[in-house]
Amino acid sequence: MTVSRRRFIAGSAVAGAGLLIGVRFSGARLQGQESDKAKPKAPPNPFDAYIHVRPDGKISLIVAKSEMGQGIKTGLAMILAEEAEVDFRSVSVEQAETRPDLYEHMGTGGSGSTQENFMPLRRAGATVRELMITAAAQKWNVPKKDCEAKNATVVHGNSGRKATYGELVEAARKLPLPDSQKVELKDAADFALIGHATPRVDIPSKVNGSAGFGIDVRVPDMLFAVVARCPTFGGKATKFDAAKAKSVAGVRDVFEIPAFGADKFTAGGVVVVANSTWAAMKGRDALGVTWDRGAAVSESSDAMRQALRAATRKPGKRVRNDGDVDKVLANGAKKIDVVYELPLLAHATMEPMNITVHVRNGEAEVWAPTQSPDWVQGTVAQVLDLKPEKVIVHTTLMGGGFGRRYMADFPAEAAQIAKVVGKPVQLVWSREDDMTHDFYRPATCHRMQGAVDANGKPVAWFHTLASTSIKGYWDPKADAAEDESGGARQVAYAIPNVRLEFNAVTSAVPRAWWRSVENSFNGFVVESFIDELAVAAGKDPYEFRRGLLVKPANWKAKNEDDVDAGRLRAVLELAAQKAGWGTPLPK
Repeated sequence: MTVSRRRFIAGSAVAGAGLLIGVRFSGARLQGQESDKAKPKAPPNPFDAYIHVRPDGKISLIVAKSEMGQGIKTGLAMILAEEAEVDFRSVSVEQAETRPDLYEHMGTGGSGSTQENFMPLRRAGATVRELMITAAAQKWNVPKKDCEAKNATVVHGNSGRKATYGELVEAARKLPLPDSQKVELKDAADFALIGHATPRVDIPSKVNGSAGFGIDVRVPDMLFAVVARCPTFGGKATKFDAAKAKSVAGVRDVFEIPAFGADKFTAGGVVVVANSTWAAMKGRDALGVTWDRGAAVSESSDAMRQALRAATRKPGKRVRNDGDVDKVLANGAKKIDVVYELPLLAHATMEPMNITVHVRNGEAEVWAPTQSPDWVQGTVAQVLDLKPEKVIVHTTLMGGGFGRRYMADFPAEAAQIAKVVGKPVQLVWSREDDMTHDFYRPATCHRMQGAVDANGKPVAWFHTLASTSIKGYWDPKADAAEDESGGARQVAYAIPNVRLEFNAVTSAVPRAWWRSVENSFNGFVVESFIDELAVAAGKDPYEFRRGLLVKPANWKAKNEDDVDAGRLRAVLELAAQKAGWGTPLPK
């Protein structure tokens, strides 16, 4: 639907007078004072954030990005304040409502909040500055070029007249928006905030304990729940002692919830509801559950390791094939053949997984430490058979996310529980729950074969990658080679013969996005093998790399993943310089 400015203000957290500017992060487009009259064939609201300049001069950046410790409440405010020429302390970053009809991109992941939004926010800040200067120039009937903005105040150089942004905001809101692609941006040399140490705004509240994380949520009549889940993936309870669990002081109810599929991938299990998390956990201990451990009971770490190793010893899908690797390896002066193994890894967020849900009168309210509030909204609505707009989701602070809090399993479980309980209920996962029922980084095995010639130059590189891939879990029929090979496919070292092959290995273990995802294992393997080749060549590992980072003439990136070898070389050289590489260590 088309969202008019009037409707946005009426239904959002920025109600009130002032200047409102919509920002599209992915395309850096700006929305001004849009007409209330819907235009035919208008696209859906395309904006990811809104800037609200109030008559008191304070600025709110309403952004559909979650704060999970990465510092965006500080970083995004710095970018906006820098270009808008306002006091950083006057800018607040506020969590957007969970309104997919207003915000096109509500997910937070891929380390993208700052890098994707840097230029759009700079342009938005420059737009605020430009509007204020224009408003002041018109008010004083002077040329714009004679006016300058500093510290949320426009100054006329010749007369010394001054006007604050708060005084100019009503006039500014009536002006047409300048072209966001043409507004003048500050020179980086003039940055006073960006690139300079700035205290994070969230630190005081996290130090004094006033910061509100998901696990801190308390609402009237709230109960607490834990779930006993089968120790093996895909299993279910066959018998449990509800009466014994209910005999534990504080336990209020015991019941089962089924596994929930359809891309949520919950485990199901036995729920214990109590007056406190501790009472719920003690009640769970008393359940005495007998499990049907399911078809995956025979899967083990050792069996997975053997399957991965075997997969690296057979041909796989060729993802990259430069030159003639087979010929060179057959005639190489010195060959290296090694295997690297990397295990499944849990996200292990510092704040235990948790979520609070209250179901009442045909609607639901949710307090969620989540990276994907719109997915939480849709999941809870699906479980409760409600329309999404009947589910209010409050996104809280998170004690770490790393991709784990992008998942929909814990919202689905909480909705199942709240539907039975009929009161606000907070679902809490223990650390043991978290480690045994995460969505893990894939386990991988890498066979690396290489050769160096008589001059110590690497002449062949053969990487066979086997993985219990993420895509293979979410869509078993999909080709996972492209996704799993990131960081291995783009090797920038100038080696004439390079081959990369991929083999998928099936597993019942849930897998999903973990921090840097495939780069976390591929980057380690690539650089470790470069070190091994350097040893085989008898070369210093820094000089060895430096000699291989050669930028081809007339090089131009084909896509965002295409690696600039010249830039990498510059980074390497700077790191070596700063580290004092090659100089003797102190005693």
